[in-house]
Formats: sequence, C-alpha cells, structure tokens
Amino acid sequence: MEIDLEFRSGQEAGINPAVGIHNDVGTGMNCGMPRNGMEFESKETAYSFYNEYARKIGFGITIKSSRRSKKSSKFIDIKIACSRFGSNRHSNTAISPKSCPKTDCKASMHIKKIPDGKWYICNFVEEHNHEIRADNISNNSVRGKTNRNDNALCRKKGLQLALDERDVQLLLDYFMYMQAEAPGFYYVVDFDKEARMRNVFWVDPKGRHDYVHFSDVVFFDTHYIRSKYDIPFVPIIGVNHHFQFVLLGCALIGEESQSTFVWLMCTWLRAVSGNSPKVVITDNDNSLIEAVAEVFPNAFHCFSPGHVLNEVGPNLSHKLSGLEVFVMELKECMFGSWSKEEFENRWKNMVNEFDLADDKWMQSLYEDRRKWVPTYMRHVFLGGFCTVERSQSVASFFDKYLQKETKIEEFIDRYTLFLHERCEEEARADIETHHAPPISISRFPFEKQMSRLYTHATFKRFQNEVWGMAACSVRKEAEDEKTITFRVDDLERKQSFPLSWDKGKCDMCCLCRLFEYNGFLCRHALSVLELLGISTIPSDYILKRWTRKAKIRDTTNPALINTNFRVQRLDYLCKLAMKLSEEGSSSGEAYQVAFNAIEEALKHCVGVNNSEKSVLETNRTAARDLYGKIKKTSKKRKVSFVLGFSRYFDKEIPEE
Repeated sequence: MEIDLEFRSGQEAGINPAVGIHNDVGTGMNCGMPRNGMEFESKETAYSFYNEYARKIGFGITIKSSRRSKKSSKFIDIKIACSRFGSNRHSNTAISPKSCPKTDCKASMHIKKIPDGKWYICNFVEEHNHEIRADNISNNSVRGKTNRNDNALCRKKGLQLALDERDVQLLLDYFMYMQAEAPGFYYVVDFDKEARMRNVFWVDPKGRHDYVHFSDVVFFDTHYIRSKYDIPFVPIIGVNHHFQFVLLGCALIGEESQSTFVWLMCTWLRAVSGNSPKVVITDNDNSLIEAVAEVFPNAFHCFSPGHVLNEVGPNLSHKLSGLEVFVMELKECMFGSWSKEEFENRWKNMVNEFDLADDKWMQSLYEDRRKWVPTYMRHVFLGGFCTVERSQSVASFFDKYLQKETKIEEFIDRYTLFLHERCEEEARADIETHHAPPISISRFPFEKQMSRLYTHATFKRFQNEVWGMAACSVRKEAEDEKTITFRVDDLERKQSFPLSWDKGKCDMCCLCRLFEYNGFLCRHALSVLELLGISTIPSDYILKRWTRKAKIRDTTNPALINTNFRVQRLDYLCKLAMKLSEEGSSSGEAYQVAFNAIEEALKHCVGVNNSEKSVLETNRTAARDLYGKIKKTSKKRKVSFVLGFSRYFDKEIPEE
C-alpha cells in the first residue's frame, strides 16, 4: 500500500490550515509544567512551550484542530495533542508520518486568543495512556541510531533515517505556518505503505511565479545528497533576468532511485502548472537520466559541467598520480574545443597521454559527450549554466546556509533567512536597473540600444563583448546569393572564428556559440554588424528573458489571462501593480489617487473573499465525508487525493 497525498490551496478547497512553528524552541524559555490560565505573547510561543515540554517528558505532539475568526480570518483557537491521539482505525494515517500506533491518548493543551492579542491555556490534560520517556523523541532515531526497545515498533528507513519524529513534526508545522502566511505556498508529502514520510516537496509563491517567466532552463541539484549531508536536500534552480539563481522548488528525498526522482519531477511539474522546461540539467546519474527521459521527453537533457569535473577524483584517483594536471586537460578539452572534430582529436590525445583508453568511466563519459561537451550543444540555450564558473556558483548557492551537520530545526531557520536575502538581492537589482542608468564605454549605437533594454547584470556581460571588439579583426572569406562567410580573428583568445551571415533572414551563426549558451551576441557577431553598417541588433537576438520587461506579459488584455490558477492571477496583478507604482509615485496628486484606489480595491477584495468563505463552509461536511471514505479504503488501494494545502479541518465550534 502506498499513500501519496497532495496538499493544495486550502482557501480554494474550503479547508483552513492550522498553524504551528518551532520558533526558537528551548532557547531561554521556561519549560515547566503547563497549567490552565498561563498566558503567551503569541500562538507560536505557546506551541514552542508545549513542544519543548513534550520533548523533555518524552512524547510527540501534533495540532489536532484549529479555528479561525469569521470576521478577521485569523486563528483564535488551537488544540495541540499528543501524537498518539485517536485510534488506528480513525487516525490521520494519510497525514501523520509516524508509524507508531495510536492509543487514543487524551493528553493535550488547548489554547485560545484573548482580546489583547495574547493567548492562554484554557484546558491542559497531563495524563498519557502509554509509556513515555524523557528525550524519547530526540534519541530514538537520528541517522539510524534507534532505541532497542522501539526498534521493532518504529523501524526507520529512507527519509526516516535523516529525520526523527520531532524533525518531521517541525517540518510539517513550518509548512502549515507558510501556507497560512503566504497564499500560493504548495507542498506535497509522499508516504510509504506504512504511512511514514518517504519524500516531501514544497515551493513558495515566488518560486511558482518566477517559473512563469524563467521556465527555459531548470537544474535539479543533487549535490547535497551526493555529498552525504545530514539533510537530503534537493533544490530546483533556475536563472532570472539579473543572472541570479532563483529557487523554483525544494525537496527532501529518502533514496536516490528512479522512482523517487520521477515522483519529484512529476510533483514539481504539477506545482508549476504543468509546463515543461526546454532544458533540464542534472548530475550524470543513471537514475536521473531515466527519470528525465520519462517525465520530460521533449526537453533537452544535459549534465552539469561541475559534476563531470568533480567525478574525476572518485573515478580516476587510483589510476592517476597527477590528478590536477588531468583535470586541467579535461577542462581545455571541454571548453577549448570549438568544433566536434577538434574535441575528438583533443579527447583521443588526452586518453592516450594518460593511458585511459580502456577505462570504463572514461568510455561512458565519451558516449554521453552530447550531454556535457559545449560544442555538441551549439543550438541549445543554457542560460549561462554550463560553464565551470557557473557550475561552481550553483554548488555554493546554499553553502552559507547549509552545512553537512545542519539539522532540520536549524535548516528551517536558515532556509527562511535564505528566502529573505534572495528577495532583497533581487529587489536591489530591480531598483538599480530601473533607477541607475548604466555607463557606456563606447560610441557603438547598439551599446546604447541595449543599455535601455537589458537589466544591469545582463548589460555588464554584454559590455564585455563590446569591449572585446577592440581585439577583433574581420575579413570576408566567401559570398553567394544567400550567405556571406566571415573570418573573425580574436587576438585576445588567440583563435580565429568563422561566422556566417544570412542576407535574407539577417541571421548569423558564430563558432563561439555565445548567443546559444548565454543569450546575447558575442564580440565576433558585433564586429560583423559594425562592418556591415548595421547600427541596431536584430530583434531575434534580443531575448526578453534578459530584459527589464522579462516579468511583464506580452498581452495587455485581461480577458486573455488564464485565471484558472492562482499563480496566473498573481502574475497579472503584479504587472498592474508595477505600472500603478511607477505612475502613482510621479507626483503627490498621482500618489493620492493611487493610494485611495488601492485601499478601496482592497476593501472590496476582502468583502468578496469573506462572502466566498461562507459559501465554502457548506462544502466542509462533504469534503470531510469524502476524506473519511478515503481513509477507510487506503488499506486496500493506493490513494492520491488533493486536500488543499492543509492537513487539518477546522472544528465547528461557535465563535465566542
């Protein structure tokens, strides 16, 4: 039996999420016995207090029920219970990742919100009907170190070896907190046949929104799994218009198998509205190769150059004494070969020099050369990913926030900080692009043209090519009715590059393939344009994804916007908000008009949403009944059901 549960928007499904977060557990908090009447500054503080108490005593906790105010939609009532509440037959087996049996334990802490904003314990039940031991949760199973008495009861495998019971609870509580705070937050939990967490995936609203605009190249990074980090973290990475890496999704996985990667890729694809990327980058691994072929059959699949180079040591260190010399030769073979013939000659000389012609790993690497050697990927846009420098920067994307020994509680805090800092970094780049004009270094008209179109980060890279024109000399080699062939001598790179120009289509192709890789013209193409007297870059060579308008849709007709998905609605509203902000900030009078309009629109939206909530209340009973039926049949068949972001149903308690 396999239980595969998906959680989508609780607001759209009529199911309100309960909230819980670890919030500095055990840092200076008084962790005595809870008692009725105790007050807390926030629900998070109350939850952390009970969570620390439970850890000290020796039991797990979960949020059993919650209730929101019908007026403000904020939480006013939460019941936190022992994780063994309920019975096996009627327990949340599709929700709880724990395999320990339910005992209908009544131990719990019920908190309510009071008018001054604080929370108090209205009912505390201390007694458990099962055995408990101090620090039972933290000591039972961390990285496979299980308590002998519980080994038969709660045998761990897969993701359970990386996360103990308390870790899983913290992670799920964080997801509930995020879905309450950030509309559009999406997460999916994959359970095994024993209802234990096998894999988990999540993506925040910004990641889903970014993918709408930057869906051309995606990297599934398994660096942290290969490097044996305590947390089996798999980030899904893209590149935005500022050449910054953006997080398009995250996962924790229990094993490196084809089925696991297929689950991850399919789950991620559903989260981003089902639009497949054009290029998928992964490490050179058979499980990943098979998974990509199954899930993304129409995408171009290539390997990370950094991973190819990192695999040299583990595979060849026993055969080579001068490993660093070989790596330098391999780099030169990869990035210094401007044609397939040149690569073939370099490769042959290299394997002969180091006596590696019979090595199986080198043979398999050569067979897959079309997936990692740049000269074989000349017509594929790679977003700048497939260079050694970019591969190294991808590998260090999370290094500041994630170390090998990082545990889940610390990871959640650092992940939150990571999201905040990345948003700030992108915001600074946006402000710089829109309000600080770049400085020109030449009088070429196409430099001025692109300074008004590209973001600052892209323009600086383009300027490097403009600067490199000084080292280029162009001569015409041949011409017929359709095509002119040029030869560009690049003195800086000490290389001669052929370039063809289609006179009818204004199309050009340079051997260096910079446009194919990075999406802007090279110094050789710019030199040819100058020679031909062309003062502006043809529109076909200006990729929108590198421009200031990368996040603005082409259509301006709201009727053409697909509003079936929340991410599409958010996308279009963000576009309008950007325009309104620019116009509204131009003068004091315009600001007042914009401000009043926003306030009025906000009131109307709140009213509409509140009226919809009353309609959705009538669907709760039906949803709950359906959920009950699914639990009854889950032992007989595989269940895959959309519950809407939340793991919990609000209790029908009359509002005070």
